[in-house]
Amino acid sequence: MSFLPKIKAALNIKTVKTLLLISIATLFGINMAILGSGGEAFLPIYSEIEGWLDGVPGKIVAILAFGAAMVNVLKQNYLAALGAFVGCMLMANAVSIINFFLGLGI
Repeated sequence: MSFLPKIKAALNIKTVKTLLLISIATLFGINMAILGSGGEAFLPIYSEIEGWLDGVPGKIVAILAFGAAMVNVLKQNYLAALGAFVGCMLMANAVSIINFFLGLGI
């Protein structure tokens, strides 16, 4: 008679595992249903950021980053110069980088 509680405990664990599996599958199903194919709500914000990156603010930040790279070269701090130069290149190509990542599909 001592094995009866063990069987009940095993059945209980099996039930819990089954319910957990079903709940995880349901969450993935809900997630796929909630994800939209649109994105029109973010279009004005994206257009504003794209304008900043392509416009005068983006060019000013890129010029300042390039200037910081040159100052760090003069100070012989080549790692900071490399970081500033990479930042300058990222700002110069930010719109195409963002468009690339937004265009990727899952």
